[in-house]
Amino acid sequence: MAIRGFHDLCALPRRFAWLALPACLATAPAVADVGLSFGVDDISGEGWQLSGLGIEIGSAAADRLSLAVSVASAVLPDDHGRLREVRLSCAMTRQPAGGWHCDDGRLTATESPLGAQQTTWSGAWHADGSLVLEVPGLRVAGGRLTLSLAQAHDGWQLTGEVYRVPMRRAAELADLPTLPADWNSRGRASGRVVVRGAAARSTQVDTDLVIDGLNYASPDGTQAAEGLVVKVDATARDSTTGWRFDGSLRWPKGALYVEPVFHDAATAALRVDLSGTLLPAQARLDLAAWTVELDGAFSISGTGRFATRPFDIRDLTVAAHSDDAGRLYDLLVQPFLIGTPADDMAVQGSVGFVMHFDDTGVEQVGLELNGLAFSDRKGRFALRRTDGGVAWDRGRDVSVSRLSTRGVSLLRIDSGAFAIQARFAADRVELVEPIVVPLLGGAVALDSFALDGALVAGDRPSWTASASVRDVSLDELTRELEWPPFSGKLAGELREMRYVDQVFTIGGGLRLAAFNGEIRVDDLRIQNPLGAVPILGANATLRGLDLEAVTRTFAFGRITGKLDGDIGDLRLVAWEPERFDLHLYTPAGDRSRHRISQRAVENLTELGSGLPAGLSTSFLRIFDEFSYDSIDVKIALRGNAATIDGLAREDGGYYLVRGSGLPRIDVIGRNRSVAWTELLERLREIRVEGVRIQ
Repeated sequence: MAIRGFHDLCALPRRFAWLALPACLATAPAVADVGLSFGVDDISGEGWQLSGLGIEIGSAAADRLSLAVSVASAVLPDDHGRLREVRLSCAMTRQPAGGWHCDDGRLTATESPLGAQQTTWSGAWHADGSLVLEVPGLRVAGGRLTLSLAQAHDGWQLTGEVYRVPMRRAAELADLPTLPADWNSRGRASGRVVVRGAAARSTQVDTDLVIDGLNYASPDGTQAAEGLVVKVDATARDSTTGWRFDGSLRWPKGALYVEPVFHDAATAALRVDLSGTLLPAQARLDLAAWTVELDGAFSISGTGRFATRPFDIRDLTVAAHSDDAGRLYDLLVQPFLIGTPADDMAVQGSVGFVMHFDDTGVEQVGLELNGLAFSDRKGRFALRRTDGGVAWDRGRDVSVSRLSTRGVSLLRIDSGAFAIQARFAADRVELVEPIVVPLLGGAVALDSFALDGALVAGDRPSWTASASVRDVSLDELTRELEWPPFSGKLAGELREMRYVDQVFTIGGGLRLAAFNGEIRVDDLRIQNPLGAVPILGANATLRGLDLEAVTRTFAFGRITGKLDGDIGDLRLVAWEPERFDLHLYTPAGDRSRHRISQRAVENLTELGSGLPAGLSTSFLRIFDEFSYDSIDVKIALRGNAATIDGLAREDGGYYLVRGSGLPRIDVIGRNRSVAWTELLERLREIRVEGVRIQ
């Protein structure tokens, strides 16, 4: 029986056999008044080696046996470290039913994976080959570790119980990644790991651990934790094809900072659950289910299949949901928006999101909004209640996405309700119906829009669109913006807008109805509009503008009559003018009444000469208005050099305003060349009520 027990015990998995070495020897039969000792210089096997093995067995009585095993040095299997000067001893007693029992064994080691040790051990070996072995007092960097091994005919069990073992040391022993040394991490692990093996060679691992007092801080200040408590429960079972596992992680206490997010578990606890199968032979990981929940804020769940060598997605579904979008914004979204206009909002409603990946990338995306609304707490913008769903598919056959909102607000300007219908398929986004936004007594409409290339990585985005403004009240617009009052309606069209190869153009030009006339912008072209140095080019015409409406709006000084204008070869670099030719003039054949106020004369004189006109100190101060024949202002800019001109005079000067009738006044300019910066300064000095020219 003793010999059979010896063989059965030594048949334990080799990674545990070194722990059961006393059992392999102690099951030998004892004889009274006999002493036995022998040694082995070297013995080795796959992945392990022992040097200086010595065994001493002594028996003063048939039911008493003393055992001492010593090892000079050893290399443990599976890279578990080394042993040096190890001694295991015990006075054992034979049990009535057969086998041996050790109550008060001694274990010492100068070096081991756990450090130097001096502790007790106990064990029992039965005639049927079963055994129980326990080492209760191992010291591990200030903490404690208890190891116990049990074997029966139907299987074995190895249990490790840790108590307040420093987290870094525990991670090293378990071959887990550790934080960098300069993060000064602290924390302790307590709990139990149980490994069970059955006769059918199936192995199960159960883990129940608590990590508490986890603190760390990265030198760059981007990562930190304080007082973290993390609970881990996991079970893994070795099957014929791989490992099946179930696990959960709880974060009930402590604060964590991962730039830019700071979260305290007291605000919302985190829970992670997952189950699946690891298939090493196939280099595959299957997740049957996984869930991440941040209490009261959001939940994410899904399934997936992954390759492990190298790691890659084969099939993955992710579904996220939040019944409290405001809480989600406060906890996780707002930190990423600090420094932007959206970093201080009130948010409400619920949101849902689903995404599916296959082995080539994202295949489907869905977004669901229910009562989503947000508003900037500074009152700059808002989105009122919005409902609907957006769906994207990598294929071309996709349903129409629909969103409806009760309106938006921007700079105190409120819109009415409107809806969006569009298709998101492959690399294309296309409106199904025009978006018409009721605004200020009229409407702003995106009549058509098609975007290509933005949804597929590596493609260059391009889009085409047409938009229009329909009878928007200028009076309401200027009142809401607290500008000087405009009158009339704003109407216009933006036709054949295109963005291709980082160039924005309007093929059909821009048409605006304003000041009882028309403003047209043609040949508009913007290179790299979203870059650091955008370049804009355009030509524009103004036809039939009512000067009284224009000057009343800006309190420039009253002028009546019509005004035409041409802006040619306009070029802005980084939104600063580099070149243009501007010509403002009274149209030929204009039969409207031409009158100009004293203030307008003074402002135009200062523009042409840079000097105050001083009419209020001359005899002309008795007149409030003057008659004029025509206005003609020409400004040509090249770099920082501006040239001012008007209607030619015989004396070499030029008319900005040529008088007519009585009372008559001429506004004459003589300086033709001026630096652009000086001309801007002259514009800033123009006296305009209610408006500051920047």
